[in-house]
Amino acid sequence: MYFSLSNIFPIVWVALAAAVVAAVWALYAGLGRARRVAAAALAGAEAPDEAAKWPGITVVVYARDNAADLEEMLPGLLAQDYPGDWEVLVVNDGKAEGVTDAVNLLSATSEAGRRLRLTFIPEEAHNLSRKKLAISLGVKGAKYPFVLLTSAVCRVGSPRWLRLMGRHFAAGREVVLGWAPMRGLERLSDRYDEVATASVWLDSALRGAPYRGTGYNLGYSRRLFNEAKGFSRSLNLHSGDDDIFIRQIATGENCAVELSADSRVEVAAFRPRSRWRDERLRHVFTSRFLPSGARRLAGSVTAALWVWLAATAVGVVFSLPNALPSCGFAAVAAGLWIPLCAGWSRCGRSLGVSVSPWGAWWPMLWHWRRTLSYRLRCGSSSRKNYTWLQK
Repeated sequence: MYFSLSNIFPIVWVALAAAVVAAVWALYAGLGRARRVAAAALAGAEAPDEAAKWPGITVVVYARDNAADLEEMLPGLLAQDYPGDWEVLVVNDGKAEGVTDAVNLLSATSEAGRRLRLTFIPEEAHNLSRKKLAISLGVKGAKYPFVLLTSAVCRVGSPRWLRLMGRHFAAGREVVLGWAPMRGLERLSDRYDEVATASVWLDSALRGAPYRGTGYNLGYSRRLFNEAKGFSRSLNLHSGDDDIFIRQIATGENCAVELSADSRVEVAAFRPRSRWRDERLRHVFTSRFLPSGARRLAGSVTAALWVWLAATAVGVVFSLPNALPSCGFAAVAAGLWIPLCAGWSRCGRSLGVSVSPWGAWWPMLWHWRRTLSYRLRCGSSSRKNYTWLQK
């Protein structure tokens, strides 16, 4: 083993150049995205939430056979500190008596129960998306010009949630994209997948090209909903209410992104990993109807990491026993992975998701395999995707 600048094969120099270029691109495209999302969360927390006039808002809560979730979720929702007029409209998917009882009990015993209303969609409704029908009924039945959408499986952790989301309506925006992390994801690969996936559409919206939100924490005006004729463009799909529809109505001028900690809601699913997998499959399927530029840019980061890995392996092998090139490759590796892992860990914290900086490199390298698996599973027609295949 020796150190020398002489007797270094040309292939080693080429490999070192490729490793540097790949590292620079991964830092520019990947770390830049993570930093923009983290900065937006910090800016949202520090921005004032005062307005001259607060618009009326209807919170539409989707519920399906989960009365226990409603009993836990509604008290936090009814405790919101919002200066304007607002109400909560629970849309019961079916006629589950437990959901009706939970709403009626809170209406009768809670001081804020006067804000609470209930409607339902019949079990007999077939060959359509029940979620979209529930949202449509909620928007049509809303008293106020703006609606915020969430679900009974969510937990509103702060009494300022409605105020923080509503401040963008007060400022003249008509679409507000919030964030809702999944509670209980134990695997680092799942948590990184959650953060990496969210950062793609959040960063795109922050750069003025919104195309997706999350149906657990999303708001828009009734005017936009009516002008777009609801979900008329995706009636043949079960999904699309929080991505295809958002792509239709949202622009860089009328859309705001709200990422402050108090504006988040948590998804408290019974089986969080299974719920997250189903959500990912749903959005991977509908992504074929959406612009692919932001996703391709994110995919190029993973490709760059593998180019770096291959170039590093080739360079080190062909330079031995000369250790000097290996030191150069080690320096490139440190300059790549230390800021990259730290940046994604910070991005995760800003979104309320724990991503360890020490182990983040592993899911970063193998994120493509999970994405490919989801795409392959969504390649054929399924009752989970198309309403016309529903029994």
